[in-house]
Amino acid sequence: MADYTEFLQVMKRAAVEAVAAGKPAAFCYGTVMAVEPLQIMAEQKLLLEAEQLELTSAVQDILVDVEICTHTENDSFLNGRHTHAISDTYTGGGSCDEGNLNTTHKHAIKGRKQLRIYNGLQVGERVLLLRWPGGQKYLVLDRVSEAIVKGDWQ
Repeated sequence: MADYTEFLQVMKRAAVEAVAAGKPAAFCYGTVMAVEPLQIMAEQKLLLEAEQLELTSAVQDILVDVEICTHTENDSFLNGRHTHAISDTYTGGGSCDEGNLNTTHKHAIKGRKQLRIYNGLQVGERVLLLRWPGGQKYLVLDRVSEAIVKGDWQ
């Protein structure tokens, strides 16, 4: 009976080692080192190049279709409010100052429109990777850190 138990332990160990040697799919973390071309440092020891990486839509710029029914804000870029003094020449009396010209207006935005989502990776962001079996390719699933955003609002 002891030989049988020892034989099973050896077989289990061999199976575990065979799986580990085959590099099955596994999750790991990485840090974006460069964007053009994309480079990610996985587990602080392996620099992955763009050709080794597949990206989900969660980590790249994408175009989406949206349905919109709204309008722009008041557009007063002409700043057409102005006045002209009008004198009463008949009676010689006061003046009138009601010559305002209001040029503000809105534009309707309706229908199906295309919208660009700027979701591309930025240097310094941390990402979750899925290593495909064999360890040659990695799928970049999503960010695990706060997204680094850039835009006119900053």
